[in-house]
Amino acid sequence: MTDAPILPCPPLDAGLLSGRTVDLERLEILRHGPGLWRAIGHDDPLWRWIPSGPFADEAAFTDWLADRCERFNQSLYAVMDKTADRPTPAGLYMALNINPDAGVTEVGLTLGPALARRAGGTEAFLLIADYIMSSGYRRLEWRCSPENEASSRAARRFGFTLEGVLRQTYWLKGGNWDTEVHSILDREWPAIARRLRGWLAADNFDPRGQQIRPLSSF
Repeated sequence: MTDAPILPCPPLDAGLLSGRTVDLERLEILRHGPGLWRAIGHDDPLWRWIPSGPFADEAAFTDWLADRCERFNQSLYAVMDKTADRPTPAGLYMALNINPDAGVTEVGLTLGPALARRAGGTEAFLLIADYIMSSGYRRLEWRCSPENEASSRAARRFGFTLEGVLRQTYWLKGGNWDTEVHSILDREWPAIARRLRGWLAADNFDPRGQQIRPLSSF
């Protein structure tokens, strides 16, 4: 018999999640907004398969961030790249549709080129997912359009299980959007976390930052 969860779960309001190559800092518009605009906001193709964006200008992007920060069921984090000369905003991670009563939340992200397909993007996911799961949440979701092949691949790489496709969930950007639903359950997370930590270990990367063993070997 499965032990009963302790519900409701606590709010997801940590100020800092610290890692080796990246930190996740709770989003502050004045501090992080300009850097995030340069990293992700102005890059229209990044937003093709994301419900929000693209943005006409920095003011529109900042307004969108501000609106998101004010929503009671969301928690936004700037991904700070620590491999640069100084920590620099390089992407955005979000806990979405946070439901403490059920112990369920969704994770969303937009990563700039300094993080995409690099160790920092994986470490950022590990930081936020481990924070969520260690806070007692029972289920972590990842949702994306089936046409967003990069996002679907990332979900599988991070250890999510594809549960299915919800048809015509949205009308966005001039067309019907289906939604792939992926999940990680609390009982699955310890093994997934060990696998990600093994790959992210400093001794798995050479001096140029290239992996020695691929994630698939862990």
